[in-house]
Amino acid sequence: MVRFLILIVICFFSIELVSGQLTPTQTVSIPMRDGQFLAGDVYIPDHCSTCPVVLIQTPYDKSSFENGLPLGYLQNVNTSPYIWVIVDWRGFYASSSAAVAQPDRGEDGYDVIEWITQQSWSNGKVGTWGPSALGVIQYQTAREQHPAHICAVPLVADPQTCYQCYFYGGALEESRLATMDILGYGLSPMVLSNPYYSIAWQYVENNGWYPQEISIPTLQIGGWYDHNIDQMMSWYEATRNEAAVSVRDKQWLLVGPWVHGGTGAAYVGSSVQGELTYPDAAFRSDIMARQFFEYHLLNDANGWENTPLITYYETGLGSWGGTNAVSIENESNGILYLSDNNRLQHELGIGATGFVSDPGNPSPTIGGQTLTPLLDQGPYDQTSLESRNDVVTFSSPVLQNNYTVSGRVVVKLYVASDRPDADLVVRLVDQYPDGRNMLINDGIRRIRFRNGYSESDEAFMQPGEIYEVEVELPFVNYTWNNGHQIKILVSGNSSPRWDVNLQDGGEMYTGNPGVSGTLIIHHDEGSPSRVMLPGEASPLLLPENNAEHLLRVYPNPVEDKLYWVSNEQTVEEIAVFAVSGRMLRRIAPEQSNTISFTEFPSGIYLVQFRTAEGIYTHKVTRK
Repeated sequence: MVRFLILIVICFFSIELVSGQLTPTQTVSIPMRDGQFLAGDVYIPDHCSTCPVVLIQTPYDKSSFENGLPLGYLQNVNTSPYIWVIVDWRGFYASSSAAVAQPDRGEDGYDVIEWITQQSWSNGKVGTWGPSALGVIQYQTAREQHPAHICAVPLVADPQTCYQCYFYGGALEESRLATMDILGYGLSPMVLSNPYYSIAWQYVENNGWYPQEISIPTLQIGGWYDHNIDQMMSWYEATRNEAAVSVRDKQWLLVGPWVHGGTGAAYVGSSVQGELTYPDAAFRSDIMARQFFEYHLLNDANGWENTPLITYYETGLGSWGGTNAVSIENESNGILYLSDNNRLQHELGIGATGFVSDPGNPSPTIGGQTLTPLLDQGPYDQTSLESRNDVVTFSSPVLQNNYTVSGRVVVKLYVASDRPDADLVVRLVDQYPDGRNMLINDGIRRIRFRNGYSESDEAFMQPGEIYEVEVELPFVNYTWNNGHQIKILVSGNSSPRWDVNLQDGGEMYTGNPGVSGTLIIHHDEGSPSRVMLPGEASPLLLPENNAEHLLRVYPNPVEDKLYWVSNEQTVEEIAVFAVSGRMLRRIAPEQSNTISFTEFPSGIYLVQFRTAEGIYTHKVTRK
């Protein structure tokens, strides 16, 4: 199992296995400042008397690269304009004898680059490349600011180890931690002994957050279906705002429709991800990384400097977008309220919806942003979950227009339970016209941590009491196309990705069987459970139309009263919405052909006329 994971972690990043193996030009021992040595392999193209170097530092066995080099060079070393130096981390594989209790991998990276610059084949320029852990060490090395470290390409990685990296929403991501242990990191003792946010976590997080110390250009590559994407988006924005002034506008970001990779056929740069295919995303990561290195290491006038600082795949639309903004997060919010009959709607909901949560029979994880060989990664159909009595769904009507979100979807639920503790799992999906329910992303919140994650924040539920619980989903850019439906699935667990809540209010992570319980989601005027979508704030379920010749409103802008005239349309209901999407007033049309705006402040409103023939919407400005 360990060997399988290690080979996959290396090979899925654009290294297509071919017959035969590469032979390193040199196998070297690289001196460190403490007198120890790291083992490295050097691959030198025949045409290189002196060339720039691409450095890869790996905990997954340097000899795995004998199967082929990344970025499409594969076994054709002589087509590469770079020399490749691949080094085992201190304490791993051929560098195991250099192990120390608390290695400083940034200093080791600095020392490796220093050694490279002293070699006769080096021209003094070093770039770094690598995914996941191989990306983290690039940031640690960049922090040391060796003058020969010219640029870096970290994939699906950010430098911070954080509480929510392992306790997302306060619940242990069990499968991820187990995989990290299999790969040799031995994190379980530290993580499991700190289930609450504490000074220890604060220290670890602060030590891994240093955007102000980045002083080289980077091309940060991520995937919308990668478990690191949320931290990556925050880190990228921080480097744009806080890195050395000279390179703040030399931080590039590429996000594709990709998984983390390492445990299946999909990888960063492949077209097939989960049960979906993205042909125009194939090899985009390799292409841009090669252009980036050519510009910075070869001084190639290839126009890289004109590349948008953020290039992102518009998932759902199936196209690429680009911007020089610091972030692609949409600061507006569209709001859909949960209601009876499994509905998502603009109006405040009514009623309540209940479901069971049984630790002995948890709802299964199906795809998503996972990291374990036991689970699929990426977008998978969630329809099979709907037949379970521990999963409830809420769906919008069929969309009449495309709707795009960019940012973090937040789901606020008002919940009661007959148990002192429970988890809330929210799966965000796109319901296709053919009935498929394709996962976009998901999140979890342990209800005892609804007020925060420290031990002093911990608060249990009392029977009959209703509690507001917020579930934040990872950063995403996604478009539901017209004819599709916005949908959420809510359950009490998702196993084996996340630890199953025992629901007894006792100590966590004991392995006890736990107790079954019932959760009630309230969705009425006093308990407005809702989905907040980082997209256009205007009512997203209303079709665009040319209503002027069918339903006319005047004057616009309006001061006190808005008049409406219907032309052969029988108006059944009128509603006024704020641009946030919240309904402000419902009006019976038979009462009057005027709508009073005196109670509304200045701003923009949407007036919806519902008729037997359709829905007609006018944008109205209040003076």
